[in-house]
Amino acid sequence: MEFPNLNGLQLQRLMLQPGQGEADGARRAAARPGDEQALRKASQDLESVFVHMLLKEMRKGMPKGGVFERSMAREWFEGMLDEAVAKEVSKGPGIGLAGPIFDQMRQLNAKAARPAAAPGAPPAPKSEEKEP
Repeated sequence: MEFPNLNGLQLQRLMLQPGQGEADGARRAAARPGDEQALRKASQDLESVFVHMLLKEMRKGMPKGGVFERSMAREWFEGMLDEAVAKEVSKGPGIGLAGPIFDQMRQLNAKAARPAAAPGAPPAPKSEEKEP
């Protein structure tokens, strides 16, 4: 197995980019019609990514200094801590994003699963519309 030649800065950028795998997993889950468990997991993962980004931005706004000096190790630890906190928050009720995301992805999957009408055929009546 061959590993790419990465310098320290490139490695740091890769390690400090959380949630990329989660977002890809959410995209794949949304593409599978009928798998509501995968959609629920994907919506929780997307909420986790959002919470992690929120925590990361909040940490940037904190005043510098304190008891411990700033170091790369501290930044890595804080990044991993924020990611772990975000995952735990999204496991429970979260911040309320997973539910609407799940509902929207389920509706999009339902629309994608419906057979398309033949070209030139009149559109099928909507369930809300009543025939005379």
